[in-house]
Amino acid sequence: MKTKLSLLCLPLVAALSWCSVAYGAEFAITPLRLSPRVAVFYGDPWDNGIVAIATPKGMVVVDAPFSQTISQGFREAIQVEFKRNDFAYLINTHEHVCHVGGNAAYADIPIVGHESLRREMLKAGTDPQRVPDMLALSDQQIGAAREYFRKKDPKKLEDGSFAGIEQCWKIIQADYRGNPPVVPPTITFDREMTLHLGDVTVRLMYYGCAHGVADTVISIPEENLVLTGGVFYPTHVPIAGPATEEATPEIVDHWFVVMHGVLNDANENTRFLPSHGRAIMKKEQYVQFVSYLEKLWEGVRRAQAAGKTLEQTKAELPLTNFPEVAKLPNEELRGTQWEILDIHQQNIDHLWKVLGK
Repeated sequence: MKTKLSLLCLPLVAALSWCSVAYGAEFAITPLRLSPRVAVFYGDPWDNGIVAIATPKGMVVVDAPFSQTISQGFREAIQVEFKRNDFAYLINTHEHVCHVGGNAAYADIPIVGHESLRREMLKAGTDPQRVPDMLALSDQQIGAAREYFRKKDPKKLEDGSFAGIEQCWKIIQADYRGNPPVVPPTITFDREMTLHLGDVTVRLMYYGCAHGVADTVISIPEENLVLTGGVFYPTHVPIAGPATEEATPEIVDHWFVVMHGVLNDANENTRFLPSHGRAIMKKEQYVQFVSYLEKLWEGVRRAQAAGKTLEQTKAELPLTNFPEVAKLPNEELRGTQWEILDIHQQNIDHLWKVLGK
């Protein structure tokens, strides 16, 4: 199934994660303080990590998941945690619905995103399948959770765990049945943009056409913190896609310009934060991931220049040639509609197509 990137966000954590219902229609959100001025707010579905930064110029929030009600819940949690309601900016890291679907909860403040993100959101707003697809996805996730618990842990069908999943997706469905408008960024940038916020700077760098079309890496130097959206996760071999269909060789080359710049500014204490799941990664793992992708890119480029076929290229570039990542799981989301059973081979396929442009 070809996923519509403007609508569906690949759940890069467990596809059957759930939203725990706290009180009535409320859903559980767990804050994790990284410093006096930065916290990550984890909540489902799909365990988004929403980052909030307290600055002298106001609160800055990174990403707004799924729907207005879901994101309003995160906004309220941020306000309670920081005891402030002076929201200044929302930043979107990429165009998937689990990052921009709740932008309406921040329609009263400037929303910042890459120019391609605005374009993708406006295109999604004209898609007649946007609402039906989200309703269908919600039903699918409810059904998948029910079946998973039936087979693996039937007690969770009775202890409130499944009710929490169902409740969370039904909140999203209720929002989408109202055919909500798309709320795109009001401030866009091309390659880089820096927000100067008193004693905090927030630097946005376009990575692009990897996990999403509008992938943006965010650096907060004063916090020694880097947010990399959906680009890298610690649980498997790095994935070069699926948005590489829109990539060009120049864009892929730019991946390494961005990441080498970030890594050059980092140290052993720099925290790298993906946008789903609760891992906080270190520089060492990012060095390994970037090295893997860069070596693979150069290998595919050399093979194609030498007139090799795709199959010959795959034979010459086995995963064992990349010790940086060879011991990591080489699959993702087995048994779901988003499964990748051989990430490394898929990466070669993606990069081969990019070079053919």
